[in-house]
Amino acid sequence: FNVCVIANEDRARCGGVLREKEGVARALFSGSVAANDTDLVALGVFLAMKWKLKDSLFIELGLMVVFYWCANKSMKPWSLQATFADIERDIDKVGNVVFSMAEKNGNEMAYSLAIAGIN
Repeated sequence: FNVCVIANEDRARCGGVLREKEGVARALFSGSVAANDTDLVALGVFLAMKWKLKDSLFIELGLMVVFYWCANKSMKPWSLQATFADIERDIDKVGNVVFSMAEKNGNEMAYSLAIAGIN
């Protein structure tokens, strides 16, 4: 999954692309979201598809701070504990989830989906 959030004044939009291992896009999503809920949205979309994994679900994030929150439990802000509890529950449902940083300019489709909602 590639996930991107764009915030503009009082609105935040999220875009995401679910790809197979070979890079083929299987699902796209775009919608309003709280900036800290993008991982939860990505996991929810994946679970709704009822797609069975043979390996891990890789979620690529474009924001370094969100990546650190997901990769290091001790760095999660206390104010977002409820959101991260929801994420942890969905991770348990999915199985093995790996968070990584998207390569520079590697999140272009997710970015485009998010920016389309702001304009």
